[in-house]
Amino acid sequence: MSTPPLPPLPPGSYRPATDRWGSFSKLAARLPEGSLAVVDRTVAQLHPGLVPALEARRPRAIVQITGGERAKNFASLEKVLAGGLSLPRSGTLVVVGGGTLGDVATVAAHVLKRGVRLVQVPTTLLAAVDSSLGGKGAVDLVARGRVVKNPVGVFHYAEEAWICPEFFTSLSDAQRREGAIEAWKMVACLDARLFRKYTRQPPTLERLVKDARRLKESVCAQDPYEQSGLRRVLNFGHSFGHVLESLSRFKLSHGDAVGLGMLCALDAGRRLGVTPEPVALQVEQALEQGPGVLGRERIAALAQRASLKDVVTLLAADKKAGKSGELRMVLLTAIGAFDIRDVSEAEWRQLWPAWKKGIRP
Repeated sequence: MSTPPLPPLPPGSYRPATDRWGSFSKLAARLPEGSLAVVDRTVAQLHPGLVPALEARRPRAIVQITGGERAKNFASLEKVLAGGLSLPRSGTLVVVGGGTLGDVATVAAHVLKRGVRLVQVPTTLLAAVDSSLGGKGAVDLVARGRVVKNPVGVFHYAEEAWICPEFFTSLSDAQRREGAIEAWKMVACLDARLFRKYTRQPPTLERLVKDARRLKESVCAQDPYEQSGLRRVLNFGHSFGHVLESLSRFKLSHGDAVGLGMLCALDAGRRLGVTPEPVALQVEQALEQGPGVLGRERIAALAQRASLKDVVTLLAADKKAGKSGELRMVLLTAIGAFDIRDVSEAEWRQLWPAWKKGIRP
C-alpha cells in the first residue's frame, strides 16, 4: 500500500529561501492575477514603472503606505487587511518596500484569511539583507507613553523574495550604511573567514546582500521559529539598539541603532569577561571603517535625555528578557563565535555612566 503524499505546507510555514534576482517589471510578470499589493508610496514615486507593472497583473488592490517606523502600527495593518478582504485563502500578497512595510505586510499575510501566500520585494539594503528573510513580522505598540518595538508579531515565511537592484539606486548614503551594518553584524557573529576578507577589501553591494542572506538563511533553517536558541545570534546589538531607537523617538534609523547597540554589546562582553579585549577592538574598528557605524557621541546624546527608569521600562518590555528579568544578550566570544548571556540590571547599569559620556567603559 503506497503512502499518500504529504499535504502542502500551510501558508507561512518555514521553507528554504527562494531568491529571484532581476528587474521588477520582469519579476512582476510572475505575480498571479488578482493578488493584493502593498507598496511604499515613496518608492512608487521614485520608480514610476512600479505601479504600472503591478496594474498589468490586475491586482485586487494596490495599497500605498508611506514607509518608516511610524507606519508600523495597527492603523497601517488595518488598511492592508481592508484592501485584502476579497482575497481568497489561496491568494498572494506582494509587498514592495523597506523593512517596516514588510513587517506590517507579513503580519497581514498571516492573519488575512488565516494565512495567504507572501512575496517580499525589499527596496532598501537593510530589508534585503535582513528583514525580508526569516519570516518575522511585527507591529509596534505604545505603552506608558513610549513606543515599544515589535511586541505584537508573527512568523510567516515568504514563498519568494524578489531582489531588484534598481531599487537600491535611489537609496541615500545613510540607507546604504544601515543595511551594511546589519550585514556586517551577521558576518562578525557567524563567519570569521568572511570577516577577515571584508576587512581586507569591502564587498560589492550584490556580494554583501548574497552573503548576508546566505548567513541568515543558514541560521533560520536550523531554528525557524526561535525555539532552539540558535537564532538569537541575529539579535546581536538589538537589546540596547532598540532602546536607543525608542529614546530617539525613531529619528535614529534601525540599522544605525543596531550599530550603536553592537558597541554596547561589545562593552558588556568585555565587562563580563566574555568578549576578549582584542576582539572588541577589532570589531569596533571594522564597523567604523567598513559600514561606518555612528560614533559613541550619538549614544551619549540619547542616553543623556533619558532616565534610567525609562531604560529599565524599555528593556523590561523587550522580548529577549531572561526568566528573572535579566537582559538576554548576544556577546561575542571570538570573531565568528558567540554566547548568550543573561546580563543583570546591576551589571549593565555599571556601563551607563560611560555611555552617557560617549566613551568606552
